[in-house]
Amino acid sequence: MSGRWSRTNRLIVAAARRLGVEAEAVGSEHSDFFMRLRWPEAPEGPRTVIVSKTRSPFLTQVAQTLSNNKFLARELLAARGLPMATGLLLDESTDPRRDAGGSARARDFFKRHGEVVVKPNWGNRGLGVTTGIVEFSALLRAFGRAVELDRDEEVLLEPQLAGVDLRVAVIGGDPVAAVEIRRPVLVGDGQRSFAGLVEALNVDPRRGSWDRPGLDPLDRVELDEVAELLAVSGRSPADVPEAGARLVLPFEEAEVIDRSDALHHGWGELAATAARALGVDVAGVDLRGPASELFERGPAPEGATRLLEVNVLPALHLHALPTEGEARPVFEAFVAYCLQMPGAPPICADVQV
Repeated sequence: MSGRWSRTNRLIVAAARRLGVEAEAVGSEHSDFFMRLRWPEAPEGPRTVIVSKTRSPFLTQVAQTLSNNKFLARELLAARGLPMATGLLLDESTDPRRDAGGSARARDFFKRHGEVVVKPNWGNRGLGVTTGIVEFSALLRAFGRAVELDRDEEVLLEPQLAGVDLRVAVIGGDPVAAVEIRRPVLVGDGQRSFAGLVEALNVDPRRGSWDRPGLDPLDRVELDEVAELLAVSGRSPADVPEAGARLVLPFEEAEVIDRSDALHHGWGELAATAARALGVDVAGVDLRGPASELFERGPAPEGATRLLEVNVLPALHLHALPTEGEARPVFEAFVAYCLQMPGAPPICADVQV
């Protein structure tokens, strides 16, 4: 059965075995979304929990839904004094392609920030996200792409922030690891098409495939996702970008660099505070800001670093399979927390939802 698990679940199974924990499918028909963990040597007798990938058995539906609403979650966290990225929420009723009021609000936001990001308010894995938008016409096309992928047809506009992308893993309300994520960039050479550049990117032996899950640290770049991103600027995979032209792919990784030891503890605590405030006990918290703030001085009220979102289905494999730096035992920490093994944080009771 373990051969049919996804990468995340394979890592959970391996960590469980190292801890003396049994991991098995929940039902007679295999589902990658659920797994039973059984600790046979628990002091009071065998202890069993069911997890959903990296969701713990203690996560509530309210906390999950709240965190998945990026705009509302940001407002709640900003009200607690956390340094959140600003944003503008639009939906099908304020569609800037059709609604005059929505168009005016989007234009004003665009003029104030100059370069913006457009994303589904309820997103996953960076799908539907368009970064580095510097033309209003491209903003409108990006809106169309994002609104189709959002569960509630809501789209979030935010400023394009300078700095590095940082992901902090929080387990049981405690920060346990951090990685810097560098995104793939297609760089035109005046000869190859976008499709050819994607093909060259996928030659990287570190890239696995969704249909053949293994323990590769990176995923294959899917051409259809690149095609959707290109459509925002009126291009297609068959087009040949001019030499030096750059296209960032915000939905994949190029390098994942462990920064657990370099991260100033204050930012780790801030990430944990954000997760607890939303009721999320196992989270991936995204921040973006200058490396000098994140890795040297630490948090400062006047700093440029901003917290972007709290993810309730964190990609813990980023910390267990970094492309550079030390692998962190995040899956052992996850299993130990879910089963409340000795040394694990207690069930996160200080959530503030």
